[in-house]
Amino acid sequence: MVCVTGIDYAIVAAYLIGLLALGAYLSKRASASSEEYFLGGQKLPWWALGASGMSSNLDVAGTMTIVTLLYVYGLHGFFIEMRGGVVLPIAVFVAFMGKWHRRSEVMTTAEWMRLRFGHGPQGQAARITAAATYLVITVGMVVFFLGAAGKFLAVFLPFSPMQCQIGMLLIALVYTMMSGLYGVVWTDVIQSVLIGGAAIYVAIVAGLEFSPALAEQWPGAQFNDFFPRLFDEALGDYQLFGLFLVFWIGKGLLEGLGGSGGSAYMAQRFYAAKTPDDGLKIGMLWTVLFAFRWPMVLGFAILAVSLGVGQEDPERALPHVLLSDYFPAGIRGIVLAAMLAAAMSTFDSTINAGAAYVVKDIWQPLRKSASQRELVVVGYVASALIVGIGLALALQVESIVDVWVIIVIGLFPAFLVPFALRWYWERFNGAGFTIGVAAGFITALTVSFIGGLSEVAMLGLITGVSLVASILGTLLTIPTPVDTREAFYRKVRPFGLWNHTWKAEDRMEHRADFSRLIAALVWQITTFLLPMAAVLHEWWAFAVIIVLWLLSGWRLLRDWKRV
Repeated sequence: MVCVTGIDYAIVAAYLIGLLALGAYLSKRASASSEEYFLGGQKLPWWALGASGMSSNLDVAGTMTIVTLLYVYGLHGFFIEMRGGVVLPIAVFVAFMGKWHRRSEVMTTAEWMRLRFGHGPQGQAARITAAATYLVITVGMVVFFLGAAGKFLAVFLPFSPMQCQIGMLLIALVYTMMSGLYGVVWTDVIQSVLIGGAAIYVAIVAGLEFSPALAEQWPGAQFNDFFPRLFDEALGDYQLFGLFLVFWIGKGLLEGLGGSGGSAYMAQRFYAAKTPDDGLKIGMLWTVLFAFRWPMVLGFAILAVSLGVGQEDPERALPHVLLSDYFPAGIRGIVLAAMLAAAMSTFDSTINAGAAYVVKDIWQPLRKSASQRELVVVGYVASALIVGIGLALALQVESIVDVWVIIVIGLFPAFLVPFALRWYWERFNGAGFTIGVAAGFITALTVSFIGGLSEVAMLGLITGVSLVASILGTLLTIPTPVDTREAFYRKVRPFGLWNHTWKAEDRMEHRADFSRLIAALVWQITTFLLPMAAVLHEWWAFAVIIVLWLLSGWRLLRDWKRV
């Protein structure tokens, strides 16, 4: 084990100073209006939004969690992360959800509720419910990010985990408040370059280090299959693996079909697009760049096995690997800066998107005469409150893997069904949405107090109760006015259970959307598996995967200029 050198600290310091300088440079433009602050004035190029999406999804907390899973479960850790870490909603956004978001021409999903359910009591209730939902998820994600950041940074810095959390929080908060989405996106673009470089280095080093002898020492080596096992007692809590996989994939698709992506910032990237056609481009670039994560986390797991670290606490395998001789002075500083960039990029996106809901969906309806300057200031205050609450809760975190499970298996299923029904069922109304979300969260809280349920049981129970409550709440209350429903459909043109006379001219588009979704799912998963096969020297698997990748990618590229 070696120490962090002055060169490494200098590189990290240069990165942080540059981050704050860019935030200050963009502050004047971002503060011009709430639209400029939260959507970049819808002038940001698609490639910048795609790169930002990658950085926003690649965080230290998730990286530490996935390294832990790969260390313990081998490649089956990848399939376990179908529950959230693989980010399956991206495929749905590539297929059609991205263009639907941009066609909506709103700033937040909660604001979208008025477009869908009208300006009456039901529309207002749905809007407030959606805003509250995203704020709960935002705080939960802040807790997750800060908990991991403190645990990670304390290994390298002469500070306690709490001091590291506060330091990262203050830096991210300052530049996010100064520059809004402009700063978030452009710093994310720079950070994606850092992250990509670090990922390539780790993958190459791990690929050269990997050997059959090392594989025998790997705790999860017996699960290094590119095709998941449906049943294996050795998988412990996941021995009925096929059943778990069905529920995890179903949950991921439901997130995408609901347009939530499990986070506020995913939808925000598509609301901010210049045109609806940019949705496919943003999603495909997001997927390609996000693929850098997988050989990197696999590489960290391989190097942890080689070094013999991680047996006592797999969550600490990543920082211990970075302190090894595999990362000489200077290189270690770059990789540390990249890991810090991963933490910052997700943190800033979460803060900015969460604050948008406070401004647009809570404050502005109460203060209709509020000036643009007032709305931006409220955004500052909202950002500070979100991170303050998140920090207070993060100080109680012991296991980041446990926090991740609570979020993706407990909180997400509480709202996924109502968020999906709003796109595809014409009769669905604001009351059904509000009642469905409320029932889901009440069930999630009840389940958390009772405990003892498997992930499958939790997912099934929470989503089932939310589904029944959504349907009953809709059928027992008055429908949304027909003119509101038709205006929404004409604007967005989603498929599903809509008036057949409205859909007549859109059927060809809907058929193309569905086939594009199948191709997008295959392409996304193979994009992630392809570099992992190379790192593990699995060349037969690599050959099969690349054929599937090329065929599905060709299907998507056909629509590059025609969606």
